[in-house]
Parts: sequence; C-alpha cells; structure tokens
Amino acid sequence: MVGLLRSLPGPARMAAIGRLLEPAAARHRRLADVIATDPERLVLVCHGNIMRSAFAVAYLHQGAPDRAARVVGAGTHAQSGRAAQDSAIRVAPEFGVSLAAHTATPLDAVGLGAGDVIICMDRANEATIVARYGSLAGRVFLIGDVATSDGAPRFIADPYARGDAATRVAFQQIVEHAPRWLAVIRA
Repeated sequence: MVGLLRSLPGPARMAAIGRLLEPAAARHRRLADVIATDPERLVLVCHGNIMRSAFAVAYLHQGAPDRAARVVGAGTHAQSGRAAQDSAIRVAPEFGVSLAAHTATPLDAVGLGAGDVIICMDRANEATIVARYGSLAGRVFLIGDVATSDGAPRFIADPYARGDAATRVAFQQIVEHAPRWLAVIRA
C-alpha cells in the first residue's frame, strides 16, 4: 500500500488516504444510499480499459443483455481505440465472452454524471477518480464493496503483462463480483 501511495500524484494520494481511513460501516451506508437513488448506469473502471473493466462489461452484457446500455467501461489512463491486451483476448472465451473487437475508452469520454455508480477495480483507480471528480466521490466504490462475507478481495489486481494465469485469476474474481452489481440497476 505504501508503494501505491508513493506512486500517486498529490491529490490522488490524499483521496486514497481518505478512502483507506473510511470505516467499513460508512462505506456500506454510502453504498446503500447510492443504491436507493436508482442509479442510471454502472461505470466499470480500471487503468487502461484493455483487461479488467473491458472483461467485466463484456461479461455483464452477455449475462444481462436487457441492461447492456446501462453498463459501460472506461480506463483512468486509457488510450482511445487501443485493443484489448493479448492475454485478455485469449482468456475471455474461457468465461463465455470475447474481447477480440474491444477498443479502450478513456474515462473522460463516458461523461460521468450524478446518476452513475462508478465501480473501480483497484484502489489506485478509486483514488484517481475521487481526486479528478470530487463531486462524484460519494458514488465511487471498489468492485468488492458489494461482496458478502465470503472473504473475497475488495479489489482486483491488474494482470497487465503478467500472463494468462494472472489474467485468469482476475477474470474469475470479476465473475464472482460483477453480477452482484447488476442488482444495483433495474432492467
């Protein structure tokens, strides 16, 4: 965690510290309050939108096509139009989806709004978004914040350039968490 904090620019570092200090009960109350607003969209976010968020969106679209228009993905540092990472393309079919045609979307391009729930794959993404979009900070969560008490991790490590095995682990964790978020938005 210390390495993460050192790697973040000042405003994101302060946002990350604030989130680390947020009591679990406060986070759960904040989540319940956001869910009660009947959110318009789920915005799944990772670093480059070429692995984790890309897979999560494709997986949710495949599993709930009636809600596909309300589930989008983006990257805090995405390069517009970049293809999914090779290991993501190879591993995704094991979970019934394809990333062969995926292209990355920068976070700024999705037009975040007050009706969105922003779901981050890891703490660095969470801190970056809270620092950039302070007015939406209360609507930003980690993917594991909807987890039950099954001991699942609250965030999903970035498997970028770590091979198929790391990608498979990350995708399996997404499969465990992502469907719980569908209950947040209605069809």
